[in-house]
Amino acid sequence: MIKVPFYQVDAFTSKPFRGNPAAVCLMRCDLKDDVYQSIAKEMNLSETAFVEAAEEPGSYRLRWFTPKREVPLCGHATLATAHVLFRHRGVRRRRLTFETLSGVLCAERVKDGVRLDFPRNDPEEVEPIGAILRGLGVTKCVDFQYSHTNQKLLVRLGNEEEVRRLKPRFSDLLEAENPLGWRGVIVTAQGANPYDFVSRYFAPWMGVDEDPVTGSAHTVLAPYWAKVLGKNIFRAYQASERGGELLLELSEDRVFMTGEAVTVALGTLTF
Repeated sequence: MIKVPFYQVDAFTSKPFRGNPAAVCLMRCDLKDDVYQSIAKEMNLSETAFVEAAEEPGSYRLRWFTPKREVPLCGHATLATAHVLFRHRGVRRRRLTFETLSGVLCAERVKDGVRLDFPRNDPEEVEPIGAILRGLGVTKCVDFQYSHTNQKLLVRLGNEEEVRRLKPRFSDLLEAENPLGWRGVIVTAQGANPYDFVSRYFAPWMGVDEDPVTGSAHTVLAPYWAKVLGKNIFRAYQASERGGELLLELSEDRVFMTGEAVTVALGTLTF
């Protein structure tokens, strides 16, 4: 029998039952991919993280799975993993490194929570895709872009209220032809004080209709809004039902995102 300790953590929030929940499974050995996928399906959260200590002190191997498939980059589950290691597993180092499908990612303990060091994924303008707009339930947009490196569409609307009111038809989104190979669509608008911008993220292609708070989406949003607003530090809010806050800083080739996290459950998987 295999026993795997796990934690359920709400990320990008300081309050339980807000932000984005992730399961963090502490692995002592590699398992077959179908076992990881079965565990993620059993947990039934937007992401389940599997973390295993690597050879170098303070370094870990990290993978992320939705209930449907493995993903190459996940912000909230990385934040949740760092939170578990810092708070529950006695890691005293200030900085952790994670070996992932997106290369080496870093997480640092800071006063306001955990600061993640992620690659930036600039979007570029593309022709608006009518089927996507119809699936989102909007008739027009201010801007329509795509990040090839992160496989995310970005749709900018006229104001924050439009973003909050969205009620996408996910079956229609899934039926749209997908020549670019996108895995999700970000909808965003300029925010009101204290937030520079707001967003929501929909990924039915990955088995997650709406992700509550999406770190990887902000690696696209930060460079986009930097060009629009002419600044490189942002306070962002993802306006899902649960909601979550991120502090972002854009550098030459990286996006630094800081957020808090809170543990809501812990236990042991046995199989």
